[in-house]
Amino acid sequence: MLKQKLPIIIAINTVVLVFLLLFVFYTFFSKSDSVYYVDNSKLFDGFRMTKEMKKEGEKQFNSKKATLDSLYLEIQREDLSGQTKEILMQEFVAKREEFDSFNKVFAQEESNKIWTRINSYTQQFSKDKNYKLIIGSSNQGDVLYADKSVDVTAELLQYVNKKYEGL
Repeated sequence: MLKQKLPIIIAINTVVLVFLLLFVFYTFFSKSDSVYYVDNSKLFDGFRMTKEMKKEGEKQFNSKKATLDSLYLEIQREDLSGQTKEILMQEFVAKREEFDSFNKVFAQEESNKIWTRINSYTQQFSKDKNYKLIIGSSNQGDVLYADKSVDVTAELLQYVNKKYEGL
């Protein structure tokens, strides 16, 4: 009786083993598709908020530079007394330091604001797409190689710009 049931037991075990192997392969390969990358530079530069902040920064930069330039031209006048020139020179040095500080602080603060917004939108994007991991690449060695099929830069850029616009 055991000899008669042995082929049935072997067949059942074989079918269970095949299903188990198929399940393991499916699980392994489906998870590998959840890792993607983006080009951080393209994402940052293409983000509408970056472009807006850059325009605003250029306006402030140009305004402060115009003030410096006019002060410099004033210092160059030959009809100024030594004392007036000295006062203007001190004012120029102070304005120049303020200008340099503005450039450093503005760029850093605005970059931080932009990346905070991009990161927030990227989290939403990842949840919407059911992505487990998005790696940012700055083309400086962070990601040595990535197949173009896992590059979601354009898709994420479109998403963050729509979110930024309130769409």
